[in-house]
Amino acid sequence: VNPIFEIGPLEPRYSEWLVFEGISVDEDGVQHYLDATIAYKRAVLNCIKYLSQFGYTEQQVYILLSCIPCEGRISGIVDVPNAVATLAIPLAIFDRDVRPPTDIRKIETLAKGIRVLKKDVCISREGGATPHDKRLLGDWA
Repeated sequence: VNPIFEIGPLEPRYSEWLVFEGISVDEDGVQHYLDATIAYKRAVLNCIKYLSQFGYTEQQVYILLSCIPCEGRISGIVDVPNAVATLAIPLAIFDRDVRPPTDIRKIETLAKGIRVLKKDVCISREGGATPHDKRLLGDWA
């Protein structure tokens, strides 16, 4: 059974948004060829991880994302082999400033724990990129 609901007569209008991006590489560093679902999941997880730096638990951010007027978009599926998805959340819903800091030292603190899981996902030849998956090489093989 799917829920049915009526949207209110006034649409919320926000002018400032904080946008999180995800690409189709999962938590283990495995690339999923043009998988927009993985990309959107990564955008949401990036948002949860980021907002948990401001005193919210990850569970609180998860619940918050289920009720705020956030905007999820497939932002790019032409960047082979990656799909890109974004999640935008309005800044006006917060009672504190959650924008990224302008002080580089604070940005470095927020970036702790970010690491490269897998390198060289694409091979570059003749100025173009080819995927590691041999089935996708076509005439390159």
